[in-house]
Amino acid sequence: MFNIVTKSLLGLGAVNAWSSKSQPGGAVSITKKGANQAKDVFAPFIFNITKDLEIAEVDFDGGFLKDLVIHLPQPPLEDIGINFEHATNGVELFASGAEATISADFSYKYWITVTGEVAIKINKLSVDLECDINTQAVGAETAPLLKMQKTDIIVNSDDVDITLTGGLVSRIASIFIPFLKSTVVPDIISTVEDLVVTAVDVTANKYIVEYGTHVAIEQLGWITADYSQMTPNA
Repeated sequence: MFNIVTKSLLGLGAVNAWSSKSQPGGAVSITKKGANQAKDVFAPFIFNITKDLEIAEVDFDGGFLKDLVIHLPQPPLEDIGINFEHATNGVELFASGAEATISADFSYKYWITVTGEVAIKINKLSVDLECDINTQAVGAETAPLLKMQKTDIIVNSDDVDITLTGGLVSRIASIFIPFLKSTVVPDIISTVEDLVVTAVDVTANKYIVEYGTHVAIEQLGWITADYSQMTPNA
């Protein structure tokens, strides 16, 4: 997964960057025009991380969720906004109409212990993500270094629907469902934000190092570009 999206991001950098010592990141900078044209690269890069996530366990007072499966797919490109962040040499993606689902096994003790399955549907959430591009050395050459500066996923509890299945769930539903909405779902979202940061700052950068500074660029007919030999692009 990351090999594909990281190749895309390397291609984006090679097509839309130019050498500029005055910019953050040393010798790498992105044009606003390039960032706007590259939404079809950055959006799949980010949402490829969030579309299929698994969390082993989330613990809370009185119980836990286990084997969580989370789907936060990419909204339509026309519903995603993009900003060029000149000060940090980054690209910001934002969308207010994204959706997500979460499924898990649960155990919860109120006055009795009840186990079962929970299905959580987030009908609307806001996403505001900024990925900045710096540089890192790959041998004697220069390659992009990615860093998530902002990872905000905002959920309103009124936009969350929860269904419990299993024996005795009716005895805890009136207590457990509001608790999930107010406390557990925000904790899960916070974990998803952390996973995005790790996926970009650690895993994607590792792939960049392994892949090197050469990349075949789809937008230019799969010619091979050398990131470390980029020329200015106004």
